[in-house]
Amino acid sequence: MKLIENVIAVEPYPVIYIDDLDLMVASDLHLGFEIVSAEHGVFIPRVQFNRTRKIIEKSAKKSGAGRILLLGDVKHEFSETGYHEYKEVSIMLEYLKRRFREVILVKGNHDTFIVRMTRKYGIEVYDIYNEKGYTFFHGHKDVNISDVKSRVLIMGHEHPSISLFTDIGVREKLKVFLYGEWKGKSVVVLPAVSYFAEGSDVNVLPKEELISPLLRKMDIDKFKVVGILEDDRYLELPEVGKLRKYG
Repeated sequence: MKLIENVIAVEPYPVIYIDDLDLMVASDLHLGFEIVSAEHGVFIPRVQFNRTRKIIEKSAKKSGAGRILLLGDVKHEFSETGYHEYKEVSIMLEYLKRRFREVILVKGNHDTFIVRMTRKYGIEVYDIYNEKGYTFFHGHKDVNISDVKSRVLIMGHEHPSISLFTDIGVREKLKVFLYGEWKGKSVVVLPAVSYFAEGSDVNVLPKEELISPLLRKMDIDKFKVVGILEDDRYLELPEVGKLRKYG
């Protein structure tokens, strides 16, 4: 599904493909989530790694992408990386290096110490990555938009989702893509690939409670929304502002 210009969402996955860059983009993998949870006494099945790899593999086959960019928060733990998290991230990077001709990583707020791993595989790490009119950043830091020359901004971090309620009060939560225009730029906000990452319900939260400082500056009520029915299809939905009455 085309979002803007050459930016295509790879249905039914939380991933985009940029045609003129031959570049697939995935955000917020949060590898090691189950391990970190167990360390805090919460034990959940370790399903995320295989599921993430499946999403990347199927998206790559469908899009034909030869390159991939990970848009921050590849790992989950903020502090020093533990052995098991290190192993998960390393195995994923090894797989990506075999699967794609180029792997690019944009650093997120969870990606402490990740350069120790990427250096081993010759993967470049950026705070902000620019290529042919596109600027990629995670979204946890403010960005001076006047310094950005690109026409298209691609970001993650927010884990955008929406909450909808039925007439009997049953809540449905969907991961979503957000996209729209801001100050002459096209903006695309990617959902989290992570199975466990809680989303920010953008049709419920007031703008000042969004976690991305840049999104707090935007009028996201005018942004378009594409919902993800996992392993099924996308749903084209009304703009965020119109969805607020259903939240």
